Amino acid sequence: MDERGTRLVMNPPIRYAEDRETLWRRLKDGTIDCIATDHAPHTLENKQLGFPQAHSGMPGVETSLPLMLTHAADGRCSVPDVARWMCEGPARVYGMRGKGRLSEGMDGDLILVDMESRREFGDADTWTRVGWTALDGMELTGWPMLTIVDGAVVHSRDADGALRGSAVATPGSAGRALEFS
Repeated sequence: MDERGTRLVMNPPIRYAEDRETLWRRLKDGTIDCIATDHAPHTLENKQLGFPQAHSGMPGVETSLPLMLTHAADGRCSVPDVARWMCEGPARVYGMRGKGRLSEGMDGDLILVDMESRREFGDADTWTRVGWTALDGMELTGWPMLTIVDGAVVHSRDADGALRGSAVATPGSAGRALEFS
């Protein structure tokens, strides 16, 4: 916490190594069904109010996959584990029809990632309006290179280009409302 200060204030807090190890154990034994983020970004001004006034939460949707794939690259889990926890699990838990896996009859959603290179991620690389990340300065792997929704390319990134990449589709031109069972 000292290194990143109140940027890391979130609920529930994950302060202790024992808590983190328990989360890993529960993911691996299936007690925890999925990994998702509530993506609760607040401005740095609101985060720097000091504890306990600092707003709780942080941006996380754009870094959750590279963070988990970094753990896979480091041997903490496998890439199929990450796919199960971040794709199949949320689709099953929330009853999202056509989502969660790539197979006949499912929506054509796919992310191609770069598992070969590690890139440092910083505040300037974010898409979020708040313009900061709790992972500022961390090296991550597994960056999405191509994002396909319903069979249409919506985002791409060059291997040596900016981490933000670029939107390919115009807003509203791809995807559709989720259907739940």
